[in-house]
Amino acid sequence: MNNSKQVLPFRVSVYNPGGIRLDGAYVDKILKEAMVATGKTRPPLAGEFPEDDVERIEANDIFAAVNELFYKRGWTDGLPVVPPIEERVKAMLLGTDLPPYEVIGVVNPMKGQATVEKIAVNAVMAGCRPEYMPVLIAAVQAIIDPSFNLIGLATTTSPDTPMLIINGPIARRLDINSGTNALGRGWQANATIGRALNLIINNIGGSRPGITDMSCLGQPGEFAMALAENEDANPWEPLHVELGYTKEINVVTVIAAEGIQGILGIGLGSEELLDLVADRLLGSDTPYRPAILLIIAQDTAAMLARDGWTKEKIRQFIFDRARMPFLKYKKRFIDTNLVGMMGGVPSWVSEVKDHSLMIPVPFVDQFLIIVSGGPGEKSMLIPVWPASTVISKEIMTCLQ
Repeated sequence: MNNSKQVLPFRVSVYNPGGIRLDGAYVDKILKEAMVATGKTRPPLAGEFPEDDVERIEANDIFAAVNELFYKRGWTDGLPVVPPIEERVKAMLLGTDLPPYEVIGVVNPMKGQATVEKIAVNAVMAGCRPEYMPVLIAAVQAIIDPSFNLIGLATTTSPDTPMLIINGPIARRLDINSGTNALGRGWQANATIGRALNLIINNIGGSRPGITDMSCLGQPGEFAMALAENEDANPWEPLHVELGYTKEINVVTVIAAEGIQGILGIGLGSEELLDLVADRLLGSDTPYRPAILLIIAQDTAAMLARDGWTKEKIRQFIFDRARMPFLKYKKRFIDTNLVGMMGGVPSWVSEVKDHSLMIPVPFVDQFLIIVSGGPGEKSMLIPVWPASTVISKEIMTCLQ
């Protein structure tokens, strides 16, 4: 006699994280057409889903079933996601006072509408907590700003990714890491907010690897790249105050980050450390950057401040030292036509006759300096993708 009990499958309502355009077309359907036209076969179930906000899924293991299905549709970043079941999405929406169907904006490259509800669905998938929603909404507002050039960032062959810098009291309230391993693993807020933004670009915006996202090598920061400034350890004005906000305002700043360069300051004095930063800029592969981000470790920041260095003095010192003779500059940038392709390079550079004249490398519109990370003397230099600009948005926290 068989006494085993039959295990009944679970039935849940799961939200669709994909984008819908203003004309009502589903982003994934358009991506599927592009795949067929170009002979692409991954993801295998792209464009195959019920055309509705939610679908009913029945399985003994909902987690495994949703992850397999979403992965085959191209809706994940390759890592397991939290199934966006109805209860979780409704709980996520409690993190904001905005109505679910309010459109925050249109996300490139495929122009999907980022409604509050779609943002919440992707936030659930990334593992966010409801209280992260205001930060995520502000981050979406930042990346859809035309000056950020998301359509370029989401489709370029370059290895760039959105990086979030959070300032203001909200960083402490949400426990966003600004200390040890601030850009690394082990912190829920940093990891999930950064991950959610990239899922939004993938799902709502339709930046799909190999279809619309043509990055040669990609960028590990596409999984998550977010931190808070360590304002307690900062001897200068924090970034958002420099950008025109008061210290009490909560702000998210987004940059299109490329590669990361470590700056080892152990055993170096202030000028030696800043000379090292200038040397790294001299190794630039482009003659122009809209911005450079220098993250200064807290012990190094204390040393610089103790020696009388302000942010403006730091910038000026680096600009003065990061220069090369015109003859070398010409071979690297003019003869290869990089100067011709880059906006932001002054016209006088191409007309120089004195081959010994020292030319700045690269020309930089904004040199951002923040203090973040734990104790130590290991700082970081992050160049910003040349076709983008730095965008900051106030984080509107209606809920208390």
